[in-house]
Amino acid sequence: MALATGGPEVAAPVRGPSAVRADVQGLRALAVGLVVCYHLRPEWLTGGFVGVDVFFVISGFLIIGTLTGEVRRTGRVRLLDFYARRIRRLLPAATAVLLAITAAVFTLLPQSRWPVVLREVVFSALNAQNWLLAVLSDDYGHATVGASPVQHFWSLAVEEQFYLVIPLVLLAAALLAARRGGGPVRYAVAAVGAVTVVSFAFSVWYTPVDHGAAYFVTPTRMWELGVGGLAAMALHRLRPGPSARLLLGWGGLAAVLVSAFWFTTDMAFPGWIAALPTVGTVAMLVARDDSLARLLGLRPLTYVGDVSYSLYLWHWPVIVLLLELTGRDVLSRYQVVAAAVLSLALAALSKHFVEDPFRHRRNRKRTTYAIGAGLVVVTVAVASGGWASAESTLAALRTKPVLDARYPGALALDPSRARPVPTGVALAPAPAVAEQDGPLGDLPNDCNIYDMGGRVTSCMYGDPGAAKTVVVVGDSHAAQFSSALAEYVRHEGAGRWRVKVVVRNGCPFTSVPPSEAGTPIAVCADENRLKLDLIRDLDPDLVVTAAMSPESYRADLNWTWESPERQVEGYRTMLAALSEADIPVAVIREVPRPVTFVAACLERHPDRRAECDTPRELAVGSPTDPLAEAATGLPGVRVVDLTDWICRADVCPAVVGNVVVYRNNHLTDTYVRSLVDPLVAALGLR
Repeated sequence: MALATGGPEVAAPVRGPSAVRADVQGLRALAVGLVVCYHLRPEWLTGGFVGVDVFFVISGFLIIGTLTGEVRRTGRVRLLDFYARRIRRLLPAATAVLLAITAAVFTLLPQSRWPVVLREVVFSALNAQNWLLAVLSDDYGHATVGASPVQHFWSLAVEEQFYLVIPLVLLAAALLAARRGGGPVRYAVAAVGAVTVVSFAFSVWYTPVDHGAAYFVTPTRMWELGVGGLAAMALHRLRPGPSARLLLGWGGLAAVLVSAFWFTTDMAFPGWIAALPTVGTVAMLVARDDSLARLLGLRPLTYVGDVSYSLYLWHWPVIVLLLELTGRDVLSRYQVVAAAVLSLALAALSKHFVEDPFRHRRNRKRTTYAIGAGLVVVTVAVASGGWASAESTLAALRTKPVLDARYPGALALDPSRARPVPTGVALAPAPAVAEQDGPLGDLPNDCNIYDMGGRVTSCMYGDPGAAKTVVVVGDSHAAQFSSALAEYVRHEGAGRWRVKVVVRNGCPFTSVPPSEAGTPIAVCADENRLKLDLIRDLDPDLVVTAAMSPESYRADLNWTWESPERQVEGYRTMLAALSEADIPVAVIREVPRPVTFVAACLERHPDRRAECDTPRELAVGSPTDPLAEAATGLPGVRVVDLTDWICRADVCPAVVGNVVVYRNNHLTDTYVRSLVDPLVAALGLR
């Protein structure tokens, strides 16, 4: 992420192209240190992600400062020279890391993750990773098992897009100045200022609208680079006295450190709160305080600043791959030290054997562009080929397995079963595709809409003219049982029962919906009122509902309820309404939750499946299920507990009857289909 450590790009704009400010290198060290510490153990530095914001300000300060100096001296911007310098400076090291990660994908990562990571390698090579992550709304939290080793390339993409746009903005300002007369720098300041103001306004508006995407997209970040550029433009006019320099310098450092220790991922970011580390960084850059400069100019800090770009590139894949190798969710203290040392060593090697040779090589521009294009093409070709091959391999594994004597699944837990479970049989589904083994092909979108706000619709399975109807309503933990019921009404229950599925991911059947960042998801409550009317009009013979536990909502989505009592109240309101309408209801108690990513664990330990099991007491979790508690005492409402069909007496296995039990916190569809008999019996459909 850092720019050049020598040469024109790092010059303090008012001193000419040969000067290098040691304190700026120290600031780079601070920025990369915050990011690395945050990624190693986020609980140590909950807001360490603001190091990226510090980098953005430094980049804007140096790049716009250098380009403005060129405009001031020559009245123009040499675009081809500028882009050639960027290619020599940034592309070789980034390519080396991306190719190393591509090799690691095939040797260290589970097969299920190959297409996802290789796709991100392609987008990273094309400097579009931030837009991919914005579309996916990935959470830029700390590394865990399953994190992408190239996720951090999003910030490089933002900077590269900035490098494409801002020279054109300054060139346009210079041309306008030449046409209308007047100083070109004045037009440049106006142009950069306009971009900065518009970007900041958009960031403040868009962050609360969609803070997941807002974190990554370029328009919400341009203002941070722009503020740094404006500081560079004004630097020659700023002459703060000794006291002001002292206050600006140390006050700016305090602002960055307060942000690093105070901010958390629960805050909507960037938005207006990003102004604190941004303004703090600007203050340090313009202060030029001698005492702060001496601190930031210490040789250890300036060395880390020198290698900060490579350190940023290498540290994240080192952490992610170490977590994959150990199967841990967080690094131990010894592993933290090992990851830090290895990252710094790789950064030093990359700096001295990749960055410097390419940066100092004075090729003709045509040669530089040819090398740059070649590096991008090779990376994209290698990653794309691997991506396509991996997708083809996984597609062949996604066929729904037939449940027969080799794959009894849940029936292997039947105490009356006499036949042993066959051994030496491949697991179903294959662990590499278990995460995609969802209900009814993961339910078509007109049954299970993933984005809130769509129309309430439903799907019907079985004979439309069947005498009896069962309705499945709730969130994805209710939807997961759809396949078992659809299987029943298509075969044994054909002609007698039909199933209507009315579900919404992340929206349990409640009048009190979960809250995101303290704001209730009102559309969920609105939709549930419509669903309640739909069910009452249909007057089914049975309603089946289930809901993800509050612990899972908090852990997986960071959604919460005001209080446990309010959560129970919301469920009870809906259940009571059905009870008063004399509509029978079966509440399926929350299924046990594994403490590991089962599919990935089975890929890592194909011969040691027991390592992927979860003790029953941990999997079952809290003995209180809010939905089950809400059902207590309501006429016609009963609770169905399938725990004994998922877990043994002391453990909840990852594999039962040669069938993989879990996909993330849900049951695999294959395992649910093996539950047809016990589920139908428990619901009283026979």
